[in-house]
Amino acid sequence: SFSRALRHLCNCWSSQSLPSATMRATRSRAASLVVLALCLVALRTAWLAFVSPSLPRSLSTPGGDAERGDVAMRFKREIEVKKMSKEEANKKLGVSRWPTWGCGVSKFDWAYSGTETAYILEGEVTVTPTGDWADVPPADIEAGDLATFPDGMTCIWDVKKPINKHYNFS
Repeated sequence: SFSRALRHLCNCWSSQSLPSATMRATRSRAASLVVLALCLVALRTAWLAFVSPSLPRSLSTPGGDAERGDVAMRFKREIEVKKMSKEEANKKLGVSRWPTWGCGVSKFDWAYSGTETAYILEGEVTVTPTGDWADVPPADIEAGDLATFPDGMTCIWDVKKPINKHYNFS
């Protein structure tokens, strides 16, 4: 284990029984390993300090305590849903120039091979991420919503009212 090796190196550091050239080489290696270990600890601490504040406090770690601020580290993007009038969507994004797609009430699996932005013209759907994306919350999407689905996401579409949408992949 790492701690056993570090203890051995520290013992070598203080050992007077080694020849001086060997002792200097061992001390040099031991010092390098100690510095490396300290750098890794500092890097991990800095990373956690940077990432943890940006995560919602409600995401508790298994066995963790959300009240204390323990958080699960989720790196998958969520489905973004924004209410937007058709006029605003056209002005900002030109959605009326995008192709359209629609389907009736149904339930099916889907996998995204690109980031999709969709403006929902009519209908209602719940999109539930699956597989590696299962920790991402489901999104309820309806007419008048602008939704962005992340590249690579797998999910189940549960269409509750027939959908008609403009869509664009980037």
